[in-house]
Amino acid sequence: MLDRLIQPYVSGFKDIHLPAFKETILPNGIKLMTLDSGDESVSRLSVLWPAGLIDVDAPAPYALMCNLMTEGCGSLSGKEVTDVLEYNGAWLKISPTQHSTLLTLHSLNHTADEVFALVGNIIAAPSFPINPLESIKKKSAAEKELATRKPSYQATLLARQTLFGERHPLARAITPEDILAVERATVVKLHRSVLLSNKPTVFLSGKITPELETITGNMLCAIPFDESNPGRITRRLTPPPTFSSREVRHKEMPDSMQTGVRIQIPAIPREHPDYEALRFAVTALGGYFGSRLMTNIREDKGYTYGISANLIPSLEGSNIVISCECDNRYTNAVVNEIWREINRMADEKMSLEETDTVRNIIISSLAGILDSPFSISSFMEQSVSFGLTPENYARQFTEASTITPERIAEISARYMYGTPSVTALAGGKPG
Repeated sequence: MLDRLIQPYVSGFKDIHLPAFKETILPNGIKLMTLDSGDESVSRLSVLWPAGLIDVDAPAPYALMCNLMTEGCGSLSGKEVTDVLEYNGAWLKISPTQHSTLLTLHSLNHTADEVFALVGNIIAAPSFPINPLESIKKKSAAEKELATRKPSYQATLLARQTLFGERHPLARAITPEDILAVERATVVKLHRSVLLSNKPTVFLSGKITPELETITGNMLCAIPFDESNPGRITRRLTPPPTFSSREVRHKEMPDSMQTGVRIQIPAIPREHPDYEALRFAVTALGGYFGSRLMTNIREDKGYTYGISANLIPSLEGSNIVISCECDNRYTNAVVNEIWREINRMADEKMSLEETDTVRNIIISSLAGILDSPFSISSFMEQSVSFGLTPENYARQFTEASTITPERIAEISARYMYGTPSVTALAGGKPG
């Protein structure tokens, strides 16, 4: 009989592994990665191109191009495209990131014939109608105008421009004026130069049958990908300039009662052997609700509603980013407490209890990736985007399982304490 007065034994994860995808090279050279897992007859199709927003000369029309692709294709209007997806219980999204573009389709297997054919047409022959383009331009420009008024947005932009230089692709910002100036001809050209001039990597996950693989292969082979196009745009990396100082920058926003705070510290690339240990340290600093920054600055002192620290990777190099918003009166105090916590990470060993708490959070997150074939596929898509192998998952688990307080302090001292950084403040006059 269960005795509810006795706490049950909690067992940690002994070992977890990422399941292997089956790799197939289609007749047209496209790599199809398949994961057959799950009991429900549903699937996720992900099409990943090796180019994104900062690979093109004009990110505003590229972002609009991705939004417009479902507004009509072939002989179908945007409404008819939406009707086909909704009627067949499908969901489609096209998302551009820095150096990749991802089309994601969630669908029912028994409607794959119709839905996958539609996706093929969306990729191969979007119509980019002028009326939806003008409507989306106005809406996107209005949203961007509102975003630029936020202290957090301005602090982010200020940090990037200080760290990379205003002309670097990583510091480039889309303005409302950029959006309103987009012409249809530019959108059409970008579609041809990126999506039709680069063969994507394709992921198919869920309950995958031979019939579904055949439907997928036929759809992909019917799309006229042409990598010999002289106007082809592919991934291009621009290394950031060397940054060797600790700078504080402030942008005045006289009407704002809040200040956006963003501290950005250049860090090691994702393939570096210390990367996972640094991720652990940054998580302890500000990567969960009970982290040091949240406990000190939100819970104990009440300076902000929320604060976070993240290790953000990019192909040009990673950055530790600490961000929050606070009342102007508390700006200096918040910045001082952030640096105090960073210094404490390097000067004082974490307790075993705190180390185990962070360890469990990270390992639970890794285990959560295995919850469904779709989450596994999402992880693999990100790995391919960064040029990582499936072994990266095992390295994350091993590092989280074995890291010690001594290692955390060493990593914090090496990569956070006294290193070059930018403290960007955007808002009213600091108190």
